[in-house]
Amino acid sequence: MTYFTNKLFAKSAILGLVSTALMSTSAVAQDEGLAPATPVDLKEVSCWDVVTLNEDDRASVMTLLYGYSIAQKGSSVISPEAVQVAIVLTMTECVEKPDTKVHDLLLEKMDR
Repeated sequence: MTYFTNKLFAKSAILGLVSTALMSTSAVAQDEGLAPATPVDLKEVSCWDVVTLNEDDRASVMTLLYGYSIAQKGSSVISPEAVQVAIVLTMTECVEKPDTKVHDLLLEKMDR
């Protein structure tokens, strides 16, 4: 296969996986009688909201918030070390200041 064909195949596979995941999530929510998801303003997520999550959920949310924050800064370049440092520094401060917005702290910690 050529590079173009491989790239096209990869995009199709990813779209298929995302579509399947979205459909299965919707089906699970209907089966369990869960309420529809409510929109969340990522800039308004408080430290308390994140600190009180279980470890897996906290990691997922912080990764999402980091990606959102880096995009807000207009960047698309990240390094694993920078991500880890910013998240650890943010979570450390979140424990001390539970009413603070995570987005604001992340932006501050990214500048270091």
